[in-house]
Amino acid sequence: MSFSATLTGRNRSRLGPYLRGRWPWTFAYGMLALVALALALYLWNDWHKEVRQQEATMAQDLLWQEQEVRLRLQTNQNVLENLAYALAAGAITTNDFRVRAEGLMRGNPEILAIEWVDTNGVRQSGLPIYSSRPNSLPALENALVIEMLEGAATLGYPVYSNVLHHDESTSVMQAVPFFHGTVHKGSVLITYQLSGLLQQRVPWWMVQRYDLQLVDVQGRVLAPLRNMPLLQGAVVKEVSFDPPGQGLRLRAVAVQQRHGAWVRLGVWVLVLSFLLLVGWALHLMHQRLLERQRAERQLSDEILFRAAMENSLVTGLRAMDRDGRLMYVNPAFCDMVGWSAAELIGHLPPMPFWPPEELASCAAAYQAILQGDCPVNGFELRFMRRNGERFDVRLYSSQLIDSRGEHRGWMASLYDITELRREREALAASRQQMLTVLDGLMAAVSVWDMHTGELRYRNGHHASTFQLPEGVGPVCLLPLQQDRLLPGETLVVDCLDAVTQRWYQLQRRSIQWVDGRQVWLDIATDITAQRQAAEAERTRDEKLQHTARLVNMGELASSLSHELNQPLAAISSYSAACETLLELPNPNLPKIRNTLTKIGEQARRAGKIIRGIREFVLKRTPTNEPCQLSELLEMPLQLLEPVARRQKARLQVDIPARLPVLSGDRVMLEQVVFNLIKNGLEAMAETPVADRSITIRAERDEGYLIVRIADRGSGIAQPEQLFQPFFSTKTDGMGMGLNICRSVIEQHRGHLWAEANPLGGTVFAFRLPVAQRNLTFEETS
Repeated sequence: MSFSATLTGRNRSRLGPYLRGRWPWTFAYGMLALVALALALYLWNDWHKEVRQQEATMAQDLLWQEQEVRLRLQTNQNVLENLAYALAAGAITTNDFRVRAEGLMRGNPEILAIEWVDTNGVRQSGLPIYSSRPNSLPALENALVIEMLEGAATLGYPVYSNVLHHDESTSVMQAVPFFHGTVHKGSVLITYQLSGLLQQRVPWWMVQRYDLQLVDVQGRVLAPLRNMPLLQGAVVKEVSFDPPGQGLRLRAVAVQQRHGAWVRLGVWVLVLSFLLLVGWALHLMHQRLLERQRAERQLSDEILFRAAMENSLVTGLRAMDRDGRLMYVNPAFCDMVGWSAAELIGHLPPMPFWPPEELASCAAAYQAILQGDCPVNGFELRFMRRNGERFDVRLYSSQLIDSRGEHRGWMASLYDITELRREREALAASRQQMLTVLDGLMAAVSVWDMHTGELRYRNGHHASTFQLPEGVGPVCLLPLQQDRLLPGETLVVDCLDAVTQRWYQLQRRSIQWVDGRQVWLDIATDITAQRQAAEAERTRDEKLQHTARLVNMGELASSLSHELNQPLAAISSYSAACETLLELPNPNLPKIRNTLTKIGEQARRAGKIIRGIREFVLKRTPTNEPCQLSELLEMPLQLLEPVARRQKARLQVDIPARLPVLSGDRVMLEQVVFNLIKNGLEAMAETPVADRSITIRAERDEGYLIVRIADRGSGIAQPEQLFQPFFSTKTDGMGMGLNICRSVIEQHRGHLWAEANPLGGTVFAFRLPVAQRNLTFEETS
């Protein structure tokens, strides 16, 4: 038996005399209770009879009121349906509709408006005139109104809306749809003011008998005043307010009932005061006995509380006397070892839960406890369950001192740490596996203190790649003060190792280290070979672009020679004319001056053609400069004009006068435009002469400029291979033109695509970002 059970039994025996001496007080309190009960029963019966009578009367009145409102709303609905049928049949005009609406509103003051809306929800007619009172009615754009209109059009019968709050008032709308055949033509709307509906349709005798409110499903008062408090009372009745429904309820409380409640409350106060006086007199006489009983009850509760607390613990508790004999174990200890308390209490070492192979260690721990040697961290021991299963425990012990201050024995607590030890071992193994994996990575992994820059960890690859001196202090691949990252963000940057002259891609993010401090996790990957390959690829692209320009100039050689022959022939003719004029006795100097001016213009024209060809084919370093689209089109159009004339094709430029400035390499972008126009001209070889045209259009789309070059050729045969290298639809083509164009556009952070021309042919379009700041060419690539 536990200490709690023993002490409880002793207290119960002591309470006997006091319980036997309480019968006079019990009789007195009983008589007092009977008097109070008789009065309470009388008052309760009287109140209950009145409440039942009021409930019956109120139920009948509310049902009558609900039927009256329902009948009124149904009558109005019938009138609206007649109006809807007349509108559907075209039997009434707008003025007729207003006259009928005015008649209905005159007999129903609670109606705010009767309107006619079309299928798009636009008011066509009604009262009041909406244009004169734009803010007096709920907006048709209200989501609840739109939902009502769509529901009426879909279902085909009248639909009420949810409660609408507008200008400090509440209202509800009904939509009556009308159809011409099966086609929805519109709806007739009627708007009821809830406060007006409650005021106009409640008779005077209802107002004298009851306080009425219209509330929603959330208990908010909608009428007569939205902000008035919710009616409360002993007798409150509610009926559903359908239609219009939507969770509205009519709430009522009897006016006389509220006044009667104060009368009954006054009677109760008087009776209660009398009973309190009598009770106080009895209390003074009984105070001593109650104080004693209270103290004993508190002691009993404390004992039971401690017993319940011990029995609810999952920690094993056991107490032994100074000789090591078990004298108490809690249920958790019994569940832990598998033996009952009766089998364990009184047992001396060796204990049955000591494993045979651990007898020495368990006995040593118990002997240390008996000698008072109790370490702060306790003892780690291995015990045995009754079924032979071994488990690990951590045992803490302290002296057991009784109320007289005498040392009676030792109290110990045990925790099962088997799972904790397994998890610890698994965590250690997992950590070792993680370190092994990190050491096997070909990336340099390191951890640095976020505040001091001190190296916390680095794997084997980091140690072999970056040689750091012994006792390294605050060092880091990147300055710590410049990399303030938010939690979860990752910084990715390419950096050059000044010692080895190799490039590394560094990924950095902030993590929480094992000691709880914030650190930087750096992962450095050698990307030297990738950068070298990218540089080689960029060089090859530049050479390929230059070759493509030379090929284009070779294809245009005959046309360009003809283009240059024109200004040269004109210069020769003008020179011969000048010689003839100068041989005259009286030379015509103004005419000679005009001829020389024309010679200069033709020479500048030829020089401009030669300079454009030279810039187009010249191999040079890419640049980044502001470019206007009109300037980018000037040279390609000039070079391709002879080809277009020979093919009898038209080049049409349709771009706005004011377009944003682009940023990039002008010659590379000119090559893109040149290739796309040239491909369009070649694609129209089989097109009828009347349809041979290339149209160039441009438009702005937020931060981008979109250019479209449309031809009237044969169209796209294999769109999925259009931009593949070495793919060409021409017998003598290399298949690199469109691939080069896409590479150039992507270098400028844009996109190139092709789509079908609705008029026949193909539209090549590219999108380039608008210049916003000065960028170097390396940044754009």
